[in-house]
Amino acid sequence: MRSGNGWVTCEQGHQHWGLFGAAGVLAYAPDPDEQAGSLVLLQHRARWSHQGGTWALPGGAMDSEETPAEAALREADEECMLDPKLVVPRGMYSEEHGGWAYHTITAQAAAPFRVYSDAYESDEVVWLPAGQVDQRDLHPGFAASWPVLREALLPLTVLVDGAGIVAARSAPDAAAAPDAAARQLRAQLTDLTRAGIAALPDGLGVPALARWYPDYVLVLDGPAGAATAESAPADEASLARAPARYSWNEPLVARTAEVRVVAVADRAQADEVLADLAGATRGRRLVVSDRAGVRDRAAAAGARVVGLNWLLGLLPPGLDG
Repeated sequence: MRSGNGWVTCEQGHQHWGLFGAAGVLAYAPDPDEQAGSLVLLQHRARWSHQGGTWALPGGAMDSEETPAEAALREADEECMLDPKLVVPRGMYSEEHGGWAYHTITAQAAAPFRVYSDAYESDEVVWLPAGQVDQRDLHPGFAASWPVLREALLPLTVLVDGAGIVAARSAPDAAAAPDAAARQLRAQLTDLTRAGIAALPDGLGVPALARWYPDYVLVLDGPAGAATAESAPADEASLARAPARYSWNEPLVARTAEVRVVAVADRAQADEVLADLAGATRGRRLVVSDRAGVRDRAAAAGARVVGLNWLLGLLPPGLDG
């Protein structure tokens, strides 16, 4: 018997399954039949289960030692054979009930993949266009959260003007040379893909998630940019696609968001690249820069802009911390 199995009464007087809370996965992928649309993975709950016969997300009780993402992906694998290596967590929405919480992990896939019902907890699992979800008989909890979760399907990319950070960190009295400062910044952003972001700047029009896991594009100029791009592991892409491994005794190894380095020759080219990316990147775009020219062009391209101090306040300690 798993450590999280059991009923809990929350402070609102409701009974919930999961001694340590519960978690589920909202897996989504591009809809091949609708440009900019999404397909989402839904589970038809077995008749014997709580709120049986309704449609919801694969998920279940968290064990004492699990994170919400670990629990959600484990449950989705058990209930519909969702392969964790095929999705990237993008956000976490938490419904607090007072002493008990349900966490939904939004997880992006490059394309719909084959899933199977376990025939015990699920009568059926299907990929369904997002616009048709609320036409089904939904589990009450999922029905209440779906309007927020649907808004979270639009991806977020953070475009970082790295020149200012590198310049400050590689000043004559700083701890690192430009190439070392650039590599440090890349490593810190990689750490941030795992930790996530708890609060985004105002004005992005984002739903109220407890955590965001965006991709990052780090634009660096000069030798530091070239050195940082070259220092990325040659097999990084294959590592991201490697099978996730877990067992009942080991934590889940899940994929994380991406940090991509774009090396340019100089500041003028960096301005051009950031403006182009701000206009061409799909979904929500957040450009991080202190330079007025970059900020103006990014805003004109429809991106939200924010200063470097916002990002610096999120980064884990490094050579200068």
